[in-house]
Amino acid sequence: MTDLAARTDPGIVREQNEDRWLARDYAGVTLIAVADGVGGEAGGEIASAAAIEGLAGSFSPPSFRDSARTALGDAVQHANAAVLSASKGQRVERAATTLVAAAIRGREVAVANLGDSRAYLVRGPTIRQLTTDHSGDQASSITRFLGDPRGVQPDIFVETLQPADRLVLCSDGLTRHVTDPEIASAAADRPDRAADKLVALARARGGEDNITVIVFAARRPAIPRALAGTLILALLILVAVAGALGALLTTPVPAPAPAASASPSASASASPSESPSPSPSPSVAPTPSASP
Repeated sequence: MTDLAARTDPGIVREQNEDRWLARDYAGVTLIAVADGVGGEAGGEIASAAAIEGLAGSFSPPSFRDSARTALGDAVQHANAAVLSASKGQRVERAATTLVAAAIRGREVAVANLGDSRAYLVRGPTIRQLTTDHSGDQASSITRFLGDPRGVQPDIFVETLQPADRLVLCSDGLTRHVTDPEIASAAADRPDRAADKLVALARARGGEDNITVIVFAARRPAIPRALAGTLILALLILVAVAGALGALLTTPVPAPAPAASASPSASASASPSESPSPSPSPSVAPTPSASP
């Protein structure tokens, strides 16, 4: 998945890495999580591994009408049962772990947490901690965790993501060395580069604990298939219409044909009629006068 990156490192001080992380797609829902084993004992590693396996195995992607919040809450309960079962199977009395998890579907994200592993929302230069630490009075002590036989009650938050938002999940091995503004600055980079920068920064400042970080970049909303098909059809129609108009405009218009001149009708020449020669008028002979 190119829109997220995860890194984990044992740090400088500790030999074992008791952190575990998860990033998996479930039918259009992305599930990410970080678990930090508690106590630095063998139980911490067992608990964090069981928590991630239990969460991944029990998460059921919600239907269109169901909420990601409900699906994530149910999976967290199964994760607690998985830690208790692993603790009993390994004969470890104290197996506990923190958990921060996010179920992302489109622009909706549901975030659940137990303990002091955190989730941040980075939007531009602004960073906001979504989770509340369940910390005790003593350093590194927590008041809520997976592996509690009394049951668990995770905090669950629902947020709406915007394009280019960053969601950062991490263990306290990062936040004890790196400030919130520094997390925001690093998260502005590509997810893989951001994760590398944050781990390197925590190690450079002492790396007192295991360091785990997941950086998720919000996707741009996809165009539904039905809408995409409609847009393609409309584009094809526009291309066809434009082609027809272009052909019409480039076709030469024939000049009007000259009117056909009527061939002169031969006027019938009347043959000259013979003018009758006037008949001579009779001359009257003078009457002879009688002589006396």
